[in-house]
Amino acid sequence: MIYFPIFPAEGGFIAVQSKEVEGLEDVILMGADGIKSETFIEAAGDAAEGVYASGPLTAESAAYEDFLQKYVDRYGEEPPAPFAPESYDAAMLILNAIQQVAVEGEDGTLYIGRQALRDAMYSTSGMEGLSGTISCNEFGDCSTASVEFAQVQNGEFVPVESE
Repeated sequence: MIYFPIFPAEGGFIAVQSKEVEGLEDVILMGADGIKSETFIEAAGDAAEGVYASGPLTAESAAYEDFLQKYVDRYGEEPPAPFAPESYDAAMLILNAIQQVAVEGEDGTLYIGRQALRDAMYSTSGMEGLSGTISCNEFGDCSTASVEFAQVQNGEFVPVESE
């Protein structure tokens, strides 16, 4: 197995090269979340077939479907990166924390204490996001604790079930 935690274009290059180098034609390839996208499949072409990737669990909620439709309506295509739900959730986590701690001065200036903002973010628990229910710990690690493994089958990433 060759594991390559890398971005889509470079990952595509690695997948293509693995099919061209003698002795590597049948090696199992696996990448991290950076390649779990349509961009990787396009870059790798036929060499993408059979490649595994780990990454965020594919968002499948009504909230995500609503977000996706609004994105497509605005930009004419789906988000190009696999992290759109997580990016949206990160922004909302920060904005929610700002809303909790911001103080408006008499002149209308908005004051946001750094430590107060940090504490508000770190204490986030049970936030319903597009990617799932998000909680943070005392170190600032925030996640849904949901990861999936997928494999390129017939030109698209398909979740792989454990046996």
